[in-house]
Amino acid sequence: MSDKTIKFWIIDALENLSAKDLKKFKVMLCDREEEPRVTRRAVEDADEMDLADLLVKMCTESKAAQVTIDTFKKLGFNNEATVLASKVSSGDGNSAGSKYMTTGQHFIDKHRISLIERITAVDPILDRLLMKKVITQENYSDIRCLNTSYKKMRELFEMGSIRSSVKGKDCLYEVLMESEPFVMEELRERF
Repeated sequence: MSDKTIKFWIIDALENLSAKDLKKFKVMLCDREEEPRVTRRAVEDADEMDLADLLVKMCTESKAAQVTIDTFKKLGFNNEATVLASKVSSGDGNSAGSKYMTTGQHFIDKHRISLIERITAVDPILDRLLMKKVITQENYSDIRCLNTSYKKMRELFEMGSIRSSVKGKDCLYEVLMESEPFVMEELRERF
């Protein structure tokens, strides 16, 4: 597997666009109705690297790749979409090695909203993640202080080791399979 990241492949794909097509990409990115939303001001003077940084910061690498691929398809840049999707799914990007990935998106990212809404017993999940050293004692304490399962799950998804690490997402997936097998099986059927 290459040590190039998905972010690198996004930059590479954007650099292969003409100046006119890059401008179209920026406009289409701002016109997206899905979250995360991008403002025109954020992309106005952005070059390819800035755009990739912005996408990765706003979501995860795998989600950024999917947003890029989807935007390419909407613009009719099917070759660029296919090439990027191929690199991501073949393991040329660092996130693609997960067995819980498909079409450039991790199961945890794809089902984030459903998991936040449906997982109510968060403390046992935190216990397992702490034991596996996916989260720190400080993260554990901070999340446990929150008063609803929704807030706890949202905060858990924002932890650096889960938000930006495929290994962290893989571990969360495995912990959720142990703790919430029925919810996970139902979501897996939709994956």
